[in-house]
Amino acid sequence: MHDPARPERVMARKTEEQDRDESSAAPAADVAGADAPAAEAPPAGAKAARTPRRPRVAAAAADPAVDDALAEKLERAAALAESGAHGDAAEAYAAVVAVRADSVPALVGLGNALAAQGKFEAAEKELRRAEKLAPDDPAVLLQLGATLVKRGNWSAAATTLRRVVELDPDLGAAYVLLGEALNQMAESDAAIEVLEAAVRIQPESSKAYYAMGIAYDRKGNPDRAAEMYRLSRDVASR
Repeated sequence: MHDPARPERVMARKTEEQDRDESSAAPAADVAGADAPAAEAPPAGAKAARTPRRPRVAAAAADPAVDDALAEKLERAAALAESGAHGDAAEAYAAVVAVRADSVPALVGLGNALAAQGKFEAAEKELRRAEKLAPDDPAVLLQLGATLVKRGNWSAAATTLRRVVELDPDLGAAYVLLGEALNQMAESDAAIEVLEAAVRIQPESSKAYYAMGIAYDRKGNPDRAAEMYRLSRDVASR
């Protein structure tokens, strides 16, 4: 199983002079997601692929009444996560959550940092808290779905990831994870359908092709499975 989760970046804070309406529209922060490298040119005759986008969570400045000190702590936590210091990042995010329990970026960051340490149960707990605060945020739900996949909770993962693609149909990472969950649930036809959507959005996703190979193997179509495995290797070697 691959690890799609990548740590978020907290974007620059808006100044206090900006009103709440402007704050709520602040630029979003990158969150860890499944593999989403820049797409390569499609082969001749193929339809142009949409550029894959990374999921986003509201930035620190979009939290009501967030002050400079907390925003700086969020930035420091994000920097620690990016450097691979996941234990320190988790402590830094937890310090923000202790003061601002309704900070979605801090909860998501904490969940991601815990997941990066293999603490998936604890990660799910924090991401569930974020989900309650932002139930329609595809970035939050993507992180939750990824953690559920890592926990092997396939049914819950599939439910969550289906919600993600409803909210953001262009989020290829969600289709890859959903396909993996459906494979584990022996729903091969459904897995192939969502994984085909994944490669339309992210034709460079070797993981999507590999997961399709598994689905075709389980359907008893070894020739098609071999083709998908070959495509996975080809894409990965580029």
